[in-house]
Amino acid sequence: MRYRLLYWYGEPIIAGERVHYVGGNLARAWREAFERLGIEERSWHSVLLVGMGATLIQLLARSPNPPARLTVLEIDEEMVRLQKTYFHLPLAYEVVIGDAAETIHALTLRYDGIFVDAFVEEEVPESLIDFRFVEALRERLSEQGILIWNVLRRSQAHEVGSMLSMAFPVCRRWSYAPHVFWACAFSAASFPLPF
Repeated sequence: MRYRLLYWYGEPIIAGERVHYVGGNLARAWREAFERLGIEERSWHSVLLVGMGATLIQLLARSPNPPARLTVLEIDEEMVRLQKTYFHLPLAYEVVIGDAAETIHALTLRYDGIFVDAFVEEEVPESLIDFRFVEALRERLSEQGILIWNVLRRSQAHEVGSMLSMAFPVCRRWSYAPHVFWACAFSAASFPLPF
């Protein structure tokens, strides 16, 4: 994958051909999602990121009780290197390198928050659009936890939403064009705000 390092108003952005992987439009979308989903003030014990995201790490660090344990599944070592070099990462984290569709099966913890933000340009990798991966996410989510999946392509957003709706009793959809966020849980009580 080819990345470009850009600066916008003094802030770094890691960009591909058509998307921002870190910072820029992606950062704005995640900030808006945290606000709209009412999770800005949520406390976290453990969090899993599928796709390394400096923006998510920064947002989680602002929580009243940031996660004591943060695990990142990332396929691209270059993405990890760029983020460590150019972004402030205020939380301790563990990175597992490899395809998340495979590495997730080695995890044994259950997480209060799972954030799926993995894509190559505008597409979620095919290995993640698989019900076995969704089932693995379900097994890793704690009883009161929240899973949030960011999708850019509308056709993939529908497919991801269908799989998540089969796996979780509560699924909600929210858009911040071109992003579609699916938020899922085992109970509606996991969401601070109705939407």
